[in-house]
Amino acid sequence: MNLKMFSVKKVILLAWVLAALSVCPLRADAQEVSADSVVSCITRTLQMANVDSLAEYLNHRVELSLPDYSGISSRNQAKILLSEFFRSNQPESFNIISSNREHDTYFIVGTIFCSTRNYRVSFLTKQQSDKQLVYQFTIE
Repeated sequence: MNLKMFSVKKVILLAWVLAALSVCPLRADAQEVSADSVVSCITRTLQMANVDSLAEYLNHRVELSLPDYSGISSRNQAKILLSEFFRSNQPESFNIISSNREHDTYFIVGTIFCSTRNYRVSFLTKQQSDKQLVYQFTIE
């Protein structure tokens, strides 16, 4: 295979995808993924602005709060709104400031450092059946 065929952008994109898959492997059996692993995957997808992967962890209805939007959204609506946000705010890194776990619920607060400015991010996950899902997601 001739690497000259690939642009630098494509090589970097491929590296990001491979990194995301190594951190957040796709599994047919959701019971195999621990709550800690889900939180790690969410934080990783935030850093990479991988909205498709993030959407996999959203509940079918999520309380979403962004700088230009606040309300209850379907998973698909949230995916569109988050894509628009990340199109304007390319993340450089994400750091967890605080995390709290109580029974089957996680609450994470962090800072996402974007090219335009820094934002406070918080999200709440709860166990639903055999999956840990995001019920609240805020970027402010």
